[in-house]
Amino acid sequence: LGKVPSNLERFQEAELIHCRWAMLGTAGCWGVEALGFGTWQDAPLAALSGNETYFGKEIPLSLPALAGIEFFVMAYVESARSSETDRTKRMYPGGAFDPAGLASDPKEFEILKRKEIANGRLAMVAFLGIITQSNANGMGPVQAWAAHVADPWNVSAAQNAAAVPFL
Repeated sequence: LGKVPSNLERFQEAELIHCRWAMLGTAGCWGVEALGFGTWQDAPLAALSGNETYFGKEIPLSLPALAGIEFFVMAYVESARSSETDRTKRMYPGGAFDPAGLASDPKEFEILKRKEIANGRLAMVAFLGIITQSNANGMGPVQAWAAHVADPWNVSAAQNAAAVPFL
């Protein structure tokens, strides 16, 4: 994949974007369940019920209206990001996106970039685990973790062949 340098740069940028989405998704799956709002698998079903709420508060817009707003906002943000010619600014925008000033020290910034990609790769694997666990037994991540902690010798991937389908 790295024979063509321009492709390698594009792949690195795509990996970073995927890492960030995976970190958000993994935290979201855990957060929804930990806060007592059901599991992430139940979220789409709430939209089908016709009762659009967000953390128990009524949403004044319909699901198609919200999806349309999200589409246009994301299209604008992605077009603005893609139009940036400097690769570093496209991947690490800084400015308003760095209110804590974490990128002010170049040496520390390089360390943080390596930590971000390492944690992002871990989040991609973690999200694969969340999806696999959900398909294997229908549990969310918090419920599955609690079941494993309660009985680690009998509740694990080694005890459930459906949890690791590709083995």
